[in-house]
Amino acid sequence: MPTMEELLQASRRIIRSRARTPRYWSSGERLIRAWTGATLRTNTEFHIAAGIDLGGIIDWLYDEGVAAGEFAAEALVGLTRRFQEMVDLESAAYKVQRLEKEGLPPDVSTEEATCAMIAVLTNQGTAAFIRRGSADLASRWHQLWADFMWRQNIQQQRICAIGLLPRMTPNARRLAMDILDLHPEDLLPRATSFAEGIEEFLLNYGETSAGSVALLGSMPFAELPLDEVEGLLEMCSTPEGLLTPMAGLLRLAPDVKFDPAEPLNTGVFATAAEQRRNLLDVIREGKFSPPNMSARLREEWIRYSSRMRDELLIQLLSYGKGAGTHTAGTLLQSLFRLLEVLVPGTWKDGLPA
Repeated sequence: MPTMEELLQASRRIIRSRARTPRYWSSGERLIRAWTGATLRTNTEFHIAAGIDLGGIIDWLYDEGVAAGEFAAEALVGLTRRFQEMVDLESAAYKVQRLEKEGLPPDVSTEEATCAMIAVLTNQGTAAFIRRGSADLASRWHQLWADFMWRQNIQQQRICAIGLLPRMTPNARRLAMDILDLHPEDLLPRATSFAEGIEEFLLNYGETSAGSVALLGSMPFAELPLDEVEGLLEMCSTPEGLLTPMAGLLRLAPDVKFDPAEPLNTGVFATAAEQRRNLLDVIREGKFSPPNMSARLREEWIRYSSRMRDELLIQLLSYGKGAGTHTAGTLLQSLFRLLEVLVPGTWKDGLPA
């Protein structure tokens, strides 16, 4: 009977042998160890799986779903449904029981390997808190984990779908929008400037950075006092908490260097907002100057990152000296260092204290 660590290793082997490049995975591991690993004092299979493999493969699978041609809309919705099934406690427990009996064969689909990973993280994350004597904390963690998995997955579904729609005929587009639960107003930014468009995009799609899921998925396996973990979880649970601004920063950072090959990203959305045009028209035309777009995005990055840094530090101070504050402070410092790696020159006045 395989252990949970062995099941994660098997799923990671399958995923990494089929998706992305070895350089992508090794680079991701270094970054996640420096950010959440150092903060939570963990370097387990669970941490690596939640921190880099899960976000990386979910993003890849949604991109693959777009390639399903006339069945792309159904494929995207199907991914979201299956992934959310695996964060349901009963479904996850059933999946884990089957995996313990049968293992994870090397010829399973990439989607199935991903579902196995989500089920193990859901099941073992809850069990980790219960073993430490806190069923209440297990329940609170699971609610937050399920919520942010949903946010990430539905945002991935929508961002891929919007990039797909311009290629379709009008009739096929209407059918796909019905399947995807997209409406005409979803295709027209409410913002009317480039800067406001960036803010709206990050509000709507920031969770596609996978930053929140990476942190939450690692939290049950932290080698920290339980009250510190509970305090950190509380700081992530409030409406003005740590997760949303961190996710926005981690989503915008790689978009600072504009990639014209992506149908929909921060720069494309902000351009549609500035021009007060439908996203599909802007995507279809594809009239962008990558150097100019990158320069504008970097300018907005400096503004946005500085404001989010200040907001995060204010949130930290507002918690006084409660449990979790020191850990959250370490987490933010690690995040700020990570952002400097992703966008060199972010902190021209030195790393935030």
